[in-house]
Amino acid sequence: MLLLNTTRCRQIAKIVLPTALAIIITSFLLKEIDIREIPKTLSRLSIKALLIGFGCYCLLVWCKTLRFRELLGLESRPVHQLFPILALHTFWGNFLPMRTGDVSYVYLMQRRQKVNATQGIASLLVASLIDLLLLIGLMVGTASLLQARLQSISWTLLYLMPLLIGGGLLTVLVFACAAPNSCTALAERCAMPLLRLNKTPLTWIVNKGMAVIREVTQIVRMATAMKSHIHPFLKVWAYSCLCLAIRFGFQCYLVAEMGVEIPLIEVLFALVFTNGFNLLPIQTVGNFGTTEFPFVWLLHLFGTSKETGTVVGFSLHLMILLYCLPLGAFGFLFGQTQHEPVKEK
Repeated sequence: MLLLNTTRCRQIAKIVLPTALAIIITSFLLKEIDIREIPKTLSRLSIKALLIGFGCYCLLVWCKTLRFRELLGLESRPVHQLFPILALHTFWGNFLPMRTGDVSYVYLMQRRQKVNATQGIASLLVASLIDLLLLIGLMVGTASLLQARLQSISWTLLYLMPLLIGGGLLTVLVFACAAPNSCTALAERCAMPLLRLNKTPLTWIVNKGMAVIREVTQIVRMATAMKSHIHPFLKVWAYSCLCLAIRFGFQCYLVAEMGVEIPLIEVLFALVFTNGFNLLPIQTVGNFGTTEFPFVWLLHLFGTSKETGTVVGFSLHLMILLYCLPLGAFGFLFGQTQHEPVKEK
């Protein structure tokens, strides 16, 4: 009974705390502006700009679909069968807090494509590592162009820490590619002291973690095997780079179409930092507040007023949420077909 109550309290906390945080941060930011400026800014977007933005957003989800098809070894599956799953994942990822939207991807891949849940989690982990590496590279690159404007931020925070984190992640990926068996063996040796404690919750977590690591190395081993003239893992990186270009390209385009006088290189840096920040499980409901706060802070650091940064941040965020609605409806209505189980690799 006590365990049931504890579980229920945790479930309630996962909803209540992010919701409360969203309300607090959003209220704090909205106090800085005249809220009528948001619809006024959105009204500057032409129908053409809105359609181009939506087309780019759909293309972004399409590229994500191609990437996960390669990661999961589902090349024989038509893209249109997997696209609704990534459309729904994108929808829930933008509305649910603390990255719980990722559960929809694992669940839908398991239900509709018969992909093992552990393999689904592993593919998400590999994709997130690649995304973080690319974001770090882009952030350091744009920071070098804005060095004179970022003198108030320490060199360690701006360059050294991102490069160390990126180098560490790259080392892990290279190790997993070059010696997957050794990578798994090292993880098992590190897990043994925890397993010897024989604590039921801890043992379950460690075993699940080891299962994910085995799936990660299996995905990397499968992806780096020469199955064609191009390594599938290189395709994954190419699709990831394309996703990055589309994501930030169309957002910068929408900001430019809003008619605000903010240099796009500053907008790009703020967007990159915000996206990297939101890879952590810290999102609120609808990502309100946790998206706008770092974006506004960085633009203000560059000299943009808090009012302008907040209006642009909320306007861009609302447009992305608006784009998610038809994608979510499409994923729900056109992705119900069941398929044969995926063969073990």
